[in-house]
Amino acid sequence: MERYVQISGASMRLQMDNQRMIATALANQNTVGFKRDYATTSSTYFDVEDGTDRVFPSRRVSSVDTEAGRVIQTDNPLDVAIEGVGFFTAKNAAGESVLTRRGDMRMGADRILRNSENLTMDDGGGAPITLPLFESIEVTRDGSVIIRTPGAPPDAPMTVVARLKMVQAQPANLEKGPDGMLRIKDKTNPPADANITLSTRSLESSNVNSIDMLVDMLNASRTFEIHVKLLATAKELDDQTAKLMRSDR
Repeated sequence: MERYVQISGASMRLQMDNQRMIATALANQNTVGFKRDYATTSSTYFDVEDGTDRVFPSRRVSSVDTEAGRVIQTDNPLDVAIEGVGFFTAKNAAGESVLTRRGDMRMGADRILRNSENLTMDDGGGAPITLPLFESIEVTRDGSVIIRTPGAPPDAPMTVVARLKMVQAQPANLEKGPDGMLRIKDKTNPPADANITLSTRSLESSNVNSIDMLVDMLNASRTFEIHVKLLATAKELDDQTAKLMRSDR
């Protein structure tokens, strides 16, 4: 009976974790470039304590769904979306390297290019992109940041001042930290991939399907309720067994 209760209790904790993952995905369904977590991966492990073996369900390392979101056209020359696979590399406020699909970029007061997560966008060498004075600015399909310098004639070619660093990363080698940022599991620094292209004046929506998430939430709730009923049944059986034992005395 004790083993039965422990397994049910552990399974209920897993379903609560699933609910939190699903709630996070739903809260970010309108976040540009957001990638949801898979909430259903689990396994079992054996434990022996005081000579008694027990089986517990456990959470594996959560995996990230790298499926691309829908591309939305905008009028902002600094809005870009990666076509197909790939990631931008950037630095967070602590200077750590992270990966992102979010291409809604802005120039700060320090003239450094950042996205709306306040991540500093990397150039091809991994340094922050600092923009000089310009009259107009564009980002090309290969990730080049081009400007028209002040005073340049309208028909003059625009000048390349930087190129966004874009890399490939295998889904199995990605992890999402507590801050919600994607990182390379093995801590490697992948080289820039010149084959990755951008959709300009565009943004990638999240890959969260609200209908799928609501179905998953309903399934997690029902599984949790089943375990609650099983625990109630276990308690009833235990009470009845105790009554029988008392009646035999």
